[in-house]
Amino acid sequence: MAAPLVAAQEISKSFGLTRALDGVSLSVAPGSVHGLIGPNGSGKSTLIRMLTGMETPDRGNIVMDGTAQPHWAAGQARALGVELVPQELALVPVFKVWENIVLGAEAHGLRMSKSDDRAKARAVLDELGLDIGVDEDMLTLDPGEQRLVMFARTFHRKARLLIADEPTAGLGEKDSRTVIDALKRLRARGVTMIFVSHYLSEVMETCDEVTVMRDGRVAARLSGASLTLDRMIREMAGVHAERNVPARSAARKEKLIIEGRHLAMPPLRQLNFKLYENECLGFAGLLGSGREKAIDVISGAARLWGSVRVRGEFVETPREAVRAGVGVLNGSRYLSIVPGWSVLKHLSLPSLDQTSRFGFIDGRREREGAEAAAKRLRVKAALEDELADLSGGNQQRALLARWLMCGSDVLLIDEPCVGVDIAARTELLAAIRVFARAHAVVLASSDPMDLVECCDRVLCLRKGAVVKELVGEEISEEAILRATMTAAKATEAV
Repeated sequence: MAAPLVAAQEISKSFGLTRALDGVSLSVAPGSVHGLIGPNGSGKSTLIRMLTGMETPDRGNIVMDGTAQPHWAAGQARALGVELVPQELALVPVFKVWENIVLGAEAHGLRMSKSDDRAKARAVLDELGLDIGVDEDMLTLDPGEQRLVMFARTFHRKARLLIADEPTAGLGEKDSRTVIDALKRLRARGVTMIFVSHYLSEVMETCDEVTVMRDGRVAARLSGASLTLDRMIREMAGVHAERNVPARSAARKEKLIIEGRHLAMPPLRQLNFKLYENECLGFAGLLGSGREKAIDVISGAARLWGSVRVRGEFVETPREAVRAGVGVLNGSRYLSIVPGWSVLKHLSLPSLDQTSRFGFIDGRREREGAEAAAKRLRVKAALEDELADLSGGNQQRALLARWLMCGSDVLLIDEPCVGVDIAARTELLAAIRVFARAHAVVLASSDPMDLVECCDRVLCLRKGAVVKELVGEEISEEAILRATMTAAKATEAV
């Protein structure tokens, strides 16, 4: 058996009190495609940063060509042929295709004259079978073709190990197929790869061996007969006996609160749903599934077409949504936090109409309302404290409390637990469940366990469409992973 091209040996890494990696080992054989999968927060991204030299492990070693690399850094990794194609497009939009392909090649001693660079770029595209003109402007290419230019660049740099991080995220079926075919051609030309993807059917098609990560550790190593879709999903889901799974609400389909029809904002397309009183409705999906757009589309913050009715009345804008009693907790907290503003100002902002008389704020009413809302959600801070200085959990509870203060009886919540510690997460999800039982909640999350712990129904999205509706006891982490990570036909949700 050939020695591994690259190996991570007992890698551990902590960021503050968070253990991102705990004794992780991985080895990649020359000429192979090694899959790296796991739920969000499992440690995949941190391990990638270790392998590319962008982070230094607290303990453990990176081994390349059989030699331990005690001072492994990004420059050394690249010099030895380690190249990362990141999930985000890393291209210069105003450059032409050939300029992007040769970009950075001077560090490898590969730059030549302009005409030679252009000819070399053409040769690289031809060798990989890519039908892209070298003189085309990057802005004229579709997303799949732009991704292919990134692969061509790594091939031009003589990559020995290519780490492809979610290479088909956000792409349609046609572009995804083109990218997968290009990766196969790279492998046929001797490039060793680590393939990171949430799309398990692509992992099955592409990889020789798969490492499954969960909670910063290696959960399983799969190859041969053990490399199946069912096994990957089971290993990713693991056992979460300690999780608090609530009793599901039985008060569904009685009083309709929100109805969305034919909602769309790329990549989301043709979303139909209904939210009932005393219900928590979840949206599950990977990046590019449309899940990340669901809350913006429903609230009117971003909507290309479709309609939303709240209690039978059309709502077109966020202002109209707030007036209809709908509060929004954005997934990006920084967008909701005003630097220098106190907790009090943030809590009272949506309630100015209620706390003001003749254009002047009634300070006593404002403080009383803020104190009551902060107490209900256990915000651990004084009202005079700056919200930006609080922990992530306290910030989220304060931003949730502002909608209690203004009397909202419907909440649209996106990624509630990002950057929140375990204890704060438990309190936050408990508060969401209590609110849903009294009113109604729409919850969008990339973490299946957020949905398992809160929701009565979950709509699973893939490639912009609902592919599965899970109700009541059908809701589990494994069921959500299976629906969002494997191919399925779109279905009509209600």
